[in-house]
Amino acid sequence: MNDATSDARLRSDARRNRRTVLDAAVALLAKRPQATMQEVADASGLGRTTVYRHFPRRQDLIDALYDQVLTESAQTVHDAIEAAGNARELLCDLGARIIAIGDRYRFLDAHPELRERTLAGAGDDREGADPLQDYLAAAQGRGEIRRDVPVSWMLTSLRGLAVVAMFEVNAGRMDVEEAAKHVGETCATAFATTAGNHVGVS
Repeated sequence: MNDATSDARLRSDARRNRRTVLDAAVALLAKRPQATMQEVADASGLGRTTVYRHFPRRQDLIDALYDQVLTESAQTVHDAIEAAGNARELLCDLGARIIAIGDRYRFLDAHPELRERTLAGAGDDREGADPLQDYLAAAQGRGEIRRDVPVSWMLTSLRGLAVVAMFEVNAGRMDVEEAAKHVGETCATAFATTAGNHVGVS
């Protein structure tokens, strides 16, 4: 085996080990949010040394899991846009998709700084930076959503509602299905127009 092949195999093994640790952490922390790194290592079936090689601190693991949430969220937005027939359908569908991800990673609610980062993410209004922003802007042009409400506010509202909805789920005042329905329908009712009643359309 030459050096290039050996290096490629090592990189592949490292990626696989990292994926194994993350998957084990999601499953374990969903049950025990305060589980230790040793417990994560035990759950992954890998040695403590291997786990710490990828995640020297517990916060490094938490940050990696948060990045995973962002990646999954971006993919689910893409999937929702591909499946949507119009803006109202998209907003309703996104409610269910976002809450599903929030439920899977509910243990991250123990880290309030991550909620702040999630809400701050709505402030990036660079063109092309967010496919959902681009879709909603185009939907405004088609008269499918209100033109008198900034897209940036719609994005902030959607993310904020999702955060609040997960609070309600965690408190036991609402189940996941109800939360998903309310987030989607609230956004659709607030921002989507109806045929013959294009609010804010000149």
